[in-house]
Amino acid sequence: MHASVVVAAAGDKTNNFLIPNGTIIFEWIVFVLLLVFIAKKILPPIIARIEQRQATIRQQFEDAKTAKEEAERARAEYQEALAETRREISRLREEANAEKAQILDEARTTAREEANTIAEAERAKLVTERQQILLSLRNEIGELAYTLSEKIVHESLRSDERQRQLVEDFIAGVGSGLKAEAEAGAAG
Repeated sequence: MHASVVVAAAGDKTNNFLIPNGTIIFEWIVFVLLLVFIAKKILPPIIARIEQRQATIRQQFEDAKTAKEEAERARAEYQEALAETRREISRLREEANAEKAQILDEARTTAREEANTIAEAERAKLVTERQQILLSLRNEIGELAYTLSEKIVHESLRSDERQRQLVEDFIAGVGSGLKAEAEAGAAG
């Protein structure tokens, strides 16, 4: 057993990891070549893809920001248009109310004028009718006076009683005519 330990000890001298041998140098050369290959052939497309993706993401953020700004601007314009519409509606309502009041005033004025015109026409009609009634009454009184004077002339005036009766009848006829004339005047 002792011999195998000596062989193992002798073999350990040549395989010391602190002393570089030919394999470690070859491993380092392969490692460096592998790094150079990765840096030249594999990393540039990956980096390009990453940069492209970052640019796409940046563009999407900028587009989102622009869209948000446009949406805010559109919202502000909508709010302004809505406020303008409300102001316009309020103004139109006020104009309609003013126009309604003006139309009502004009209608009232027209109605008053028409009522006054009709009342004046009726008053004129009543005055004309009153004048016709008075004329008619005068004609009737004249006829009664004529009839009475005929009776007086044709009859004899012998008795005082008869004369008094004729005068009272005449006065009663004139009184009823005057009473009708007064009633017609009071109605007018």
